[in-house]
Amino acid sequence: MYSLAIVGLGPRGLYALESLFVTLSRKRHKIIPKVALIESQTEIGCGSAWSIHQPDANTINISDRDLVELPERETINGDGYLIIAFPSFIDWVRDNYNHELDDNKDTYFKRNVMGHYLHQRARTIIDPLIKQDVVTLINARATSLKIVNQITEIDFENDQHQSIHVQHTLLTTGHLPEEKSKQDEEFSHHANQFSDVFFIHNPYSKKAYNQYNQLHHVAIKGMGLSMIDIVHLCIARLNGEFKTLNQEPFLSYEHHSKSDLKIYPFSLDGLPVIPKPLGKKVDQHFNVEKEVIDNLKKKLQTLQESPQHLKIENILAPIADIIQIIYERLEYDDSNKDIHSLILDWLMGKKVDSSIWLDKELSSVDYLKQACLMACGDQPFTLDYTIGQVWRQLQPTLYSIFTHSNLPPDLQSEFIKIDEFTKRYSYGPPVERVLQLIALSECGILDFGLASNPTIIEDKNGWILKNKSTEKKVHAMVNGVLASPNVKKINDPLINSLFSSNYLEPFHKELGIKTNENGCALTETESTIDIAVLGRNAKGSVYGVDAILECFSTETEKWSNHFVNTHLLE
Repeated sequence: MYSLAIVGLGPRGLYALESLFVTLSRKRHKIIPKVALIESQTEIGCGSAWSIHQPDANTINISDRDLVELPERETINGDGYLIIAFPSFIDWVRDNYNHELDDNKDTYFKRNVMGHYLHQRARTIIDPLIKQDVVTLINARATSLKIVNQITEIDFENDQHQSIHVQHTLLTTGHLPEEKSKQDEEFSHHANQFSDVFFIHNPYSKKAYNQYNQLHHVAIKGMGLSMIDIVHLCIARLNGEFKTLNQEPFLSYEHHSKSDLKIYPFSLDGLPVIPKPLGKKVDQHFNVEKEVIDNLKKKLQTLQESPQHLKIENILAPIADIIQIIYERLEYDDSNKDIHSLILDWLMGKKVDSSIWLDKELSSVDYLKQACLMACGDQPFTLDYTIGQVWRQLQPTLYSIFTHSNLPPDLQSEFIKIDEFTKRYSYGPPVERVLQLIALSECGILDFGLASNPTIIEDKNGWILKNKSTEKKVHAMVNGVLASPNVKKINDPLINSLFSSNYLEPFHKELGIKTNENGCALTETESTIDIAVLGRNAKGSVYGVDAILECFSTETEKWSNHFVNTHLLE
C-alpha cells in the first residue's frame, strides 16, 4: 500500500513532489512515504499543455522577464536519498539556448521549450527516487477512486494498471475535458455527416495537429490566445516568411504556396486580444511600487474582515485608486474627466463612452494597429490599455489575497469574472504575434470581416458565416474557446466519480472544487477527507491557477508542510 498517490504529474504535480521531499529533508524523526505517481501522458513533468511534442507554432504567453520568477530546485539531501539541484528556467535557457534578457524587447519561448525544461527537471528527481524504491511511476489514466475504512482504492482506464491502495491522494490534474456546448455539439454532429467537413473541438489534440494541413477555408470560434495558435498551425504548411516593413513596427507576410487558405475568426463581441508591452522599457510605465502594493494588501485584507457587507465596488475601489494614479502620472490632459469612475465602470462591464479608450468602432486591423503602437511605446496609452497592464502587475498580489479568502462564494465568483474580463489585456499576446496577425490580414489570408457574432448556417459543404454586409463559406470549424474551470461541466471519469460519491463539493456553482488553506478537499459539512486538490480544478478556493508560475506557488508548499506534519512525523 502507498502512503500517497499524486494524480497528475504536470508542473504542479512535479512541484508537489519536490516540496514534499524538501519538507521531509528538514524534519527529524519522520517516516519516508511510499508514493505512487500517476500520469496518463508519456512525458512526465510537462502535462499536455507543455508537451515536448507540440508544434513550434504554440508560444508561451509569459515573457522571459517574468519567468525569472520560476525558481531553481536546491539539492535535497534526505535519509537514504540525494536529489541534485536543478536550475531556474532563466538559468536553464541561458545554458541551453545562450539566451540573455533584453530590456528593450521581451522574448516569448515556444511552449515545447518549457516542456523540455519541466521534463528534464522531473526526470532528475523521479529517477533517483524510483531507484531508491521510494516512488513508483504509473503511466495510466486514473478513472475512479473509492474510500473504504480510510483506505483509498484507485482504478485505471481499460485496466492499464492493476488497482492500487493508498492512504492519501493529491489531485494535481490540469486541463480536463469538458462537456461540449450546445453549439459545439451541433458543429460536431454536422461535421460527422460529411467526410470533407471538419470540426475540431480540442485545437491542441494530436488528431487536430494532423488535420490542420487539410484545412483551406476555416472558421475559428473565439478570438483569444488559442485563435493565434490556430492561425499559425494553419499557415505552417505555407512555409511563408514575415518581413519587416519600412513602416516599423509593422510586418508583411510572403509565401509561394498555391494553397487558397482563408481564415475567419469570430466571437460574441468581435474584440481581439491586446498585446503586452514590448519590453521592460515600455512596461515600466505601469510599474507599481512595493509600498503601494503593501498598502493595497492591507486595505483588501481589512475589507475581508467584514465580508458580509462587502460589494464588488468596495473591492475594486482601492485597485482603481492605483490605476488612476498611474494613468495620471502619464501626464495626459484629462483633468475634466472622472478617471476613477470610468475605471470602475469599465471593470464592472458598464458601457463607457470616452475618447480616452481604444476605439471599438475601428476595423479589427486598425484596432490592432493602434494597440501595437501603444505596446511599442509609439503612441499614448489609452485608459483601458493602462487598466489592463496595471492589473497584470497586480495579479500576483491579488492571487495571494483572494486565495482561500473570507469572501462569500458569490462575491469571489464576481471578482474572478472581472479578472477573466481583464485578461484580454493582462494575458495578452506578445506584440510580434499581433503584428503577424495584421500582416496575415493585409495579405488576404486572415479575414476579420465576420469577427462580431456572425450568423452561422449549416451547409452540405460545411457552414456559411454571414452578417449584414458579407457572407463566407467554410469547410472547417475550429473551437478556440478554452473555458474556465467549472466542475459541473468537467467530463472526466475520475472527477465525476468523486462528485457522485460526495467526496467533493464545488466552491461555487460556476467554479472549482472546495478546499481549505492546506489544499484538503472539503465536503458539504466542511469536514476534510484524505483527498487534497491543487491547481485549476480548485478555482474559487484558490484564485490564480492558469499561469505556469502559479504551479510553483506557496499553496503547494502549504500542502506539503501540512501533509508531512500531520501524517509523516513519528
